[in-house]
Amino acid sequence: MKFYIGMLVGFLFVSASAFGALSVDDYEKLNTMFKESEARTQQAIEDSEARMKEYVSQEISREIAKVNGEIGKLSVRIDATNTRIDTESRIAKERSSDFNNRLNVILGLLGVLIAIIIGLPLLRDRKKDREQDEQLEAQQQQLEAQQRQLEAQQQELEVMRQELATLKQNQRPWQETQRTP
Repeated sequence: MKFYIGMLVGFLFVSASAFGALSVDDYEKLNTMFKESEARTQQAIEDSEARMKEYVSQEISREIAKVNGEIGKLSVRIDATNTRIDTESRIAKERSSDFNNRLNVILGLLGVLIAIIIGLPLLRDRKKDREQDEQLEAQQQQLEAQQRQLEAQQQELEVMRQELATLKQNQRPWQETQRTP
């Protein structure tokens, strides 16, 4: 029985604080806690962005290393092909002029292949740059439209202020006539 009475008193003490109103200090503490939480959240976001940037830069570095490796392999192959072509061209000069013409065609195709290998990434980059320029221009146009809208709203605000000042001036003589009786 004593145990139940003790429990009842304990519950009364616990629940009494639930009916209390927040004081200014409590409100300030809560406000401070929310601000600290917001600051921690913002810091976590910034940290996450930094980690993401670092990860992306590492991935880009890896991809560049892979591409450089492939380019190295291609240059070795190209060097080997060039060596073979030189050897074949000497043989071709000895055999016939027809064979020389075929060799020139092969060199031309090899040059076209190299131009394609080098030119395609450049074309892609230019296309991306063009798209980014178009996006930037569209954003600039939006910004200019918003600035014009803001200027129009400021002009409307100025007109309203002038009308309010006029109304205040017109109201004062009317109030003075009512006070004089």
